[in-house]
Amino acid sequence: MPTGFGISLTTSATTIIGVVAFVYFVAIMLFGTYFSRFSKNLNDYFYSGQRFAWWLAAASMVATGIGSYSYLKYTEQGFNTGLSSTMTYLNDWFIVPFFMFGWLPIIYFARVRSIPEYFERRFGRTARYLAVVIIMMYMFFYIGYNLFTMGVAIEGLFGIPQIWSIPVITFFIGVYVTFGGQTAVIFTDLVQGIMLYLAGGVAIFAGLWALGGFGEFWGWLPITHRLPFVDLLADAKFNASGLFWGEALAGSIAFTFMNQGFIMRYLTIRSVNEGRKASLFNVAITLPLSAIVCGAVGWLAKSIVTKQAAMGGALAGIEPIHIQNTFHTFIVVCWETLKHNSWLFGFVVAALTAALMSTVDTLINACAAIGIFDIYKPLIKPDADDKHYLKAARWASAFATILGLLLVIWFNRQEGTLMSIHYKGIMLIIPPIVTTIFLGAFWRRFNAIAASIAMLVGIGFTMATNWFPKLTHPLAWFVVGNKHDIYMPALFGMLVTAVVGVIITLLTKPDTQKDITGLTVDTLDEAMVIYKGGTPNHAIGKTVKRIAYRLDESIPFGLVSASMAAMERMKANEGDMCYLTDARGWLGGLRSQHVKFAAPHALPDNVVLMSKETKEDAFLLDDRPVTLDKIF
Repeated sequence: MPTGFGISLTTSATTIIGVVAFVYFVAIMLFGTYFSRFSKNLNDYFYSGQRFAWWLAAASMVATGIGSYSYLKYTEQGFNTGLSSTMTYLNDWFIVPFFMFGWLPIIYFARVRSIPEYFERRFGRTARYLAVVIIMMYMFFYIGYNLFTMGVAIEGLFGIPQIWSIPVITFFIGVYVTFGGQTAVIFTDLVQGIMLYLAGGVAIFAGLWALGGFGEFWGWLPITHRLPFVDLLADAKFNASGLFWGEALAGSIAFTFMNQGFIMRYLTIRSVNEGRKASLFNVAITLPLSAIVCGAVGWLAKSIVTKQAAMGGALAGIEPIHIQNTFHTFIVVCWETLKHNSWLFGFVVAALTAALMSTVDTLINACAAIGIFDIYKPLIKPDADDKHYLKAARWASAFATILGLLLVIWFNRQEGTLMSIHYKGIMLIIPPIVTTIFLGAFWRRFNAIAASIAMLVGIGFTMATNWFPKLTHPLAWFVVGNKHDIYMPALFGMLVTAVVGVIITLLTKPDTQKDITGLTVDTLDEAMVIYKGGTPNHAIGKTVKRIAYRLDESIPFGLVSASMAAMERMKANEGDMCYLTDARGWLGGLRSQHVKFAAPHALPDNVVLMSKETKEDAFLLDDRPVTLDKIF
């Protein structure tokens, strides 16, 4: 039967593809729900106890950064413009140093639980709730957008209306996020990241095979598609200069600095130094690979269509490929180059679903965190116990899931390409808040009055460009050489916010009565002292690996006692922070906890002492050796 994508699926093929995808839904839901046992309190539920190794968080970010729209949108862009489609994934390099050495240590050492919480501590309550509104708009936009694109894909493939498919998919996601929390999100995203790369690899290999190898692919790819920057100034729909000044500048800062889901992933890592490793790995390895995986099928499609036209018919071994709607590029090319193999194609469809689930689950968890820490706890129930808040967090996750589902109705009423729908929403939301975050973190003089007014004026002028696009024309002429650029509202909004913020700051008095220690980049040394509760120890020692532990109830909860020789090896002193973990490194810190060193004991060097409560808090197993690593 013909589908909305222009491919023909038999009844048996449709059944097989549907079964593979459904089995995947169930498997991921059960896998994610398993991790509910590791969420005993709010810190576990939202931040996994800050216990994970850098590689686990970094690997899970693969799936967080690739949404269901990524394969469809960037393959479409790859077909239309070639290698320049990678720009959207390779524009983050310039912001990484500011994140690694500024924003990450600020939020980590200040124990910030949400971006709006930072706004209140830095600027006051008014700024906090302006931030709540803007960030929630941003995250719910992404939830609805991902569900919408997945619904479009399923409706095109199977003819199942979105009114049926999207609620079912949302149910599977909501179950494991609601019960498992951040730990479930990280481990399911780890699996789904592997799925995404495997499926992308299968699709790329099939395309190269159909063309006859890499040489044939490169030879038939038009020269314009081989260039890293196409239409630097000319094309308003994919303007390379505009893409950087709009999407890269505003979008990269937003994803790195204000995306609550992305920030929470870094706050699950065991230390700032480990977080820096994850950030560097993300920009140097993950993003380039993601750019290839998401865009390559579009490049291959262009070569196939070009070669097919030159040869006067279909390539050997596959049916003719006709791409009438470039949004369908990924689905059409995969189906044809996989030679209508329903099982392999079902795997690819499952990967599309993985992309959806892995982005939406992160955002649902992030929305729930803001709902608890910024709305429910401070405004509704400020004095409840942790058990109550954990239950409320699960209800908040369920509510966020339902609200994201309802937003699909709005997306179905929008017109334009996936790229234009995406930017029409995101680029109107993020400019004021990302500018305010940047000024607040890196300029101590920036004050509360300036922050609140700058955000209000910035959001007002940015939104106004939707009805009065001429506001951006002078800027567009200066930056990209034309007045019809869709990316300029973002840069325009950032400039307006920055100018207003700087002027008001210089015209008003500094907030001398407000303690902002640890909330700006120039106060990080004091932040480390507050975080530790003492003077940091920066002496570089070695990790003590695979030692036995014994229970000793004389050791207070949260402390461990190692031998003097072990302390000297780690260059550790009594009171220093220590990372206690199961010695099996492949667990990624699932069974671990931060503790402090008590006075050293006189027992053998290969023994560490702790209480039963400390052992259980770290989820350690009986008779399993542990590893000790001094933090500072």
